[in-house]
Amino acid sequence: MKICRICGTKIEFTSRAHKYCSEECRKRVKYEKDRAWLLARPGKAAEYSRKHRAENPGLANQQAKAYYKRKILKQIKEESGNG
Repeated sequence: MKICRICGTKIEFTSRAHKYCSEECRKRVKYEKDRAWLLARPGKAAEYSRKHRAENPGLANQQAKAYYKRKILKQIKEESGNG
């Protein structure tokens, strides 16, 4: 029997490699590790993003259009629901 490193829940793991009781706890740890990495390297993430957008201009444009469409549709739904 082991204890989850995040929430402290006692759980019977099927493998020695398991450290967390659920997907939720695992995602929380990943988020915290990612945040720590970003805080330790403030310019790295922006550098990676700029490089990716430069290498894939069509994809970046496509993603921006999709985001804009979702934003506009959400506004329309809110207006039609309230009006």
